[in-house]
Amino acid sequence: MRKERWIAVATLAVVVMAAGCGSESADEKPADGTASATTGATEKPAGVTAPQGTLLERAAGTWKYIATPSDTTLDTLIIKDGKAKAEGARLSCTGTFVPVKKNGEESATITYTCQGGKDGGRGLGHLKVKPDGSLLMIDFDGPAGGWGGPVDSYRRA
Repeated sequence: MRKERWIAVATLAVVVMAAGCGSESADEKPADGTASATTGATEKPAGVTAPQGTLLERAAGTWKYIATPSDTTLDTLIIKDGKAKAEGARLSCTGTFVPVKKNGEESATITYTCQGGKDGGRGLGHLKVKPDGSLLMIDFDGPAGGWGGPVDSYRRA
């Protein structure tokens, strides 16, 4: 009995996810001529253009941490000319991004040097920037022999 109920609930969840929450595409307007609420969410603010150039050129600028800060987070990240300066409540780190090609795609790695010698369990980090330049993520390997490190995610400041 429980198995049938679980299968029914799982099937319903898949159907709901496949169906989506609306039938209006982002380019369509309702009959009254107003734009729908979903079109505003995908539009860029006026005056904002997608960054161009290499990965490090797109990453250049000031970034703010998007999750809840803690003692080991780096809340502000500044990238300029391939060099990074990151600061948090108890951490202050610097590093230089090293551009690499990974599976034919542009990538960059970084290892922070932090005051006090502790990097919050980060180790080697791998830079990713959303194509529109609105989000930046550094996925850290963590300490050697560990099971991975943190993922630092940022929005432009």
